[in-house]
Amino acid sequence: MRARPYTEEVPKGMLHINGRPNLERIVCQMRDELDITEIKIVVGYLSSVIKNYFKDGSRFGVRITYIENNELDKGLAWSILLAGRDVQTPCCVMLSDECYIGSNHRDLLSFPNEEGIAACTIMKAEDSRLIKRNYSVRRNGNRAIRLLEKPKVLENNLLGLGTFILNPAFFSELSKAFALSPSYVEFVTFIDKLCDEKPGVLCFEMQGTYVNINDRDSLNLARYYERSTSFNETSIGLLLYSEGVEENIAFTIQRYRRNTAVSSISVVLPHDNVIEEKIRSCGVNAIVCSKNVTLYGEKLKYALDRLEEDIIILAEAEYAYPEHDINKLLEYIKEADMVTGTRTTRQLIEQGSTMRGLVRLANIALAKLIELLWWRREVRVSDVGCTFRAMWRSCYMDIRHRLVARGPELLAEMVVEIMRDRKRLIEIPVNYYNCSEAMNRKYRNRKTFFRILTMLAKKRWSDKYN
Repeated sequence: MRARPYTEEVPKGMLHINGRPNLERIVCQMRDELDITEIKIVVGYLSSVIKNYFKDGSRFGVRITYIENNELDKGLAWSILLAGRDVQTPCCVMLSDECYIGSNHRDLLSFPNEEGIAACTIMKAEDSRLIKRNYSVRRNGNRAIRLLEKPKVLENNLLGLGTFILNPAFFSELSKAFALSPSYVEFVTFIDKLCDEKPGVLCFEMQGTYVNINDRDSLNLARYYERSTSFNETSIGLLLYSEGVEENIAFTIQRYRRNTAVSSISVVLPHDNVIEEKIRSCGVNAIVCSKNVTLYGEKLKYALDRLEEDIIILAEAEYAYPEHDINKLLEYIKEADMVTGTRTTRQLIEQGSTMRGLVRLANIALAKLIELLWWRREVRVSDVGCTFRAMWRSCYMDIRHRLVARGPELLAEMVVEIMRDRKRLIEIPVNYYNCSEAMNRKYRNRKTFFRILTMLAKKRWSDKYN
């Protein structure tokens, strides 16, 4: 229950790590690192979510069958017995709420698993609290001498993990244990007893990074580790919003090209514009909207739907945000699903900018209204209308079907939907220069303020009655 409210609609194993459920990562690890093609998934709470996603497993190159556990109170041992009682060969058990990054599961194939009735896995842990929340292991070489569930006093720094190799004889012994204690068998304690009997229990040391996903913080940590590991291979696209009249677009493109982290630059344009050729001559992608796509939000979604980069950065065709601030967004995006800029820091707003006075106060007021309306989500924002932001494409795809705004209120709606989906949003101060006259005339007005206000009211009303 510690993972609530994240698990109110999906099981823990279906929480996303960098764009895909952790259970999918485990299925792929079994397939790619352990050469496993037949997988049994024990399901109970919200089982339809898992079944509808994986189906028969053919999409993932494996065959999946489902084992229904209607007696969850019997614990982990009962789930494992249900799945393994007919197993005729050694099998691997992995828990759906454990995230492994850069691990050496492949080495389990050459480990002498046949020398024991079972093998547990361990990892050296610097944080003793992790061991106390899981189980500890005392070993002698590759032999497990003692396993202790949730120890109060630690003998070493070995953290017991949720990957096990179990031989067929293990399930016979587990079945006998349930015959003696039908209501519950503590799994780690059961394995501990087998350490004293022949052929004993083996112990395999795992390498890499491990996170047990049990709450909001551990979920965010798993996402951070996964994103950081592969960040150098991540593609980063910059999308510039244009009203189709910005004469200095070539200058803006040239400035943003200075940032070598950006893989590609695209400019979204209205159907009727005067700068398309200038953009194409700069060697960047011009996304020209169809004639019926006319409003700010419509155009932005039109372009976002056509981008394929892993991370998408939004900015404006006028050079309103300096290219070096992109680095700020990218540093924090490893820890968040979306990073938005805030233009409310006085020292970073260019003198004479339109983001002063009433405009600045209006943005702050709307941001504080979001905090008030959804105070349980613990979101902290101070600027609802800042274009400059970075988000993972997978995050955008998760919320895309709920983005219904057609006008400039889309930027605020993104913030609300990130928050409603319990994703992580981080806001950072950014430098802000004068925006284009075209943007100023169309969107820095009372109409935009009330569009955002109306959108917030509708979203909050929907939350209350759904």
